Amino acid sequence: MKTYRWTPLLTLAALILLVGAGCGHKEGDGHERGREKAEGKDGHDHEAEAPTGASFKAGKGVSVKEETKKLLGVEVADVAERKLPNQIRFTVQVFGEKHHHLLNPDDHSGCDVHGSAFLSTDTAAFAKPGQPVQVFKDTNSPLGGVVLAVQEALAFGESEVVIGISNATVALKSGEFVSARINLERDAAVASVPQSALLRTPEGTFVYAVNGDAYFRTAVKVGSEADGWVEITDGLLAGDAVVTKPVQTLWLIELRAVKGGGHSH
Repeated sequence: MKTYRWTPLLTLAALILLVGAGCGHKEGDGHERGREKAEGKDGHDHEAEAPTGASFKAGKGVSVKEETKKLLGVEVADVAERKLPNQIRFTVQVFGEKHHHLLNPDDHSGCDVHGSAFLSTDTAAFAKPGQPVQVFKDTNSPLGGVVLAVQEALAFGESEVVIGISNATVALKSGEFVSARINLERDAAVASVPQSALLRTPEGTFVYAVNGDAYFRTAVKVGSEADGWVEITDGLLAGDAVVTKPVQTLWLIELRAVKGGGHSH
């Protein structure tokens, strides 16, 4: 596995070349004649390499010259088996405005700040009274909480989970919605990649998997995320390799080739 050092100035220059540069040829300069001779009758080479050292071919992916890899700081990592926590993620609506507890600060039975969430019956079955809950509001520092009750399944196949939230007097207001997470134990390791390998687009979540001497954009499904790693539930196997940096740049190269014209698609 090769890792190249990232240089910001060189990366910026490379981005300008890779994304913004077109062919820049004028009529009569011999480009058309040379291209016709090299490509044949249709005058268009779908495998031609961009003059900047990067090219794209459908079914193969993005190819990058070694020199350009160094300019961009390309890094690759293997898909690894890691023991990530199994998580239930959901949205909670807050109600109540004050928090008080007994002598034990972890006892939330007297909380006036509660949260209510509706989960599918299958998911709610993993939530048990007494489980710790992390509550997030525009911050990476979660508020503490605990599952107080799991109500019976409703007509629409959902169950209500009620949680108590600590230290929430200032942070939360009644009626607002916040994100919450319950971490469950997991015995088995799962296929995982660094979070930086993910490309999230309106079309779905992808990674650029190593495909011979190219990088192929591959659709994946993700699960738990923790400590900078994300579980891959579908699309990759342990032992595969993916690009971890710069994923967005590879996508721009592909978009340039597919949607922006030029000769590298």
